[in-house]
Amino acid sequence: MTTINIIFIIISSLIVLAFLIYIIYKSDGWKLDLTKERLNDSESECLDKYKIKYELITKMIEYTEKRYKIESNVFTQVKELNIDSLDSFKSEKTINKSYKEILQIREDHPSVRESKTFKELIEQYNSNELNIVSLRTYHNKYTLVFNSMIKKFPYNIISKIKKYRINELIEGRELDSNFNNLEV
Repeated sequence: MTTINIIFIIISSLIVLAFLIYIIYKSDGWKLDLTKERLNDSESECLDKYKIKYELITKMIEYTEKRYKIESNVFTQVKELNIDSLDSFKSEKTINKSYKEILQIREDHPSVRESKTFKELIEQYNSNELNIVSLRTYHNKYTLVFNSMIKKFPYNIISKIKKYRINELIEGRELDSNFNNLEV
């Protein structure tokens, strides 16, 4: 074989290799982008629903305070919360504690149970809570998929190029301790 043939074979091999790398980058990058987009959408929806939850609980607190002149440290803590990011989910214990206290007040005062406004607020709150649970479950599923993808070849290389990082789960009371250990 002549030197020209060897150079031609090397160049052809490099071109084929570059083309294969490009195809892998495009197809696997597309899968990674789609999963990341789903995560971003679910984060946004979760935050919107969480803001609604906060608004509903503050309406219930205002109603309870006005009607029954009941004040609580938990109510004050809820009013001081700032719901602006997914880190706000960490304050969910305070909101849930406040909701339990409101339900107790409802049980202690029969006139509250009969209030149409209060019933509607509780129904809206419970419906919204169901949405939050399903959105968190959806988000956590795709978080696990995304995190496992970016740890595997060739996704790990693509994720470094696109500067993707491992996402965190949105924890809530519907998650049990084994959820973080699931393999996808």
